[in-house]
Amino acid sequence: MSNNTKTKYDQAFDKALGMLNQQQLDAVKQTEGPIMVMAGPGTGKTQLLGVRVGYILQNTDAKAHNILCLTFTNA
Repeated sequence: MSNNTKTKYDQAFDKALGMLNQQQLDAVKQTEGPIMVMAGPGTGKTQLLGVRVGYILQNTDAKAHNILCLTFTNA
């Protein structure tokens, strides 16, 4: 798909993907099995989770109803 035919959602996803550092990108691209991300506050964990779900939906045959996302905070 060329840049001219991408939807606004594809463009937003590409922008979010481009904002990740290499470690975050590695976690996003790990599509087989669960992952656990532990990092300090404000480091982009929730952003990473959202981008990972989008990546899985775009690059595998998984459906949205098959994905479970959990976050936890002690605060």
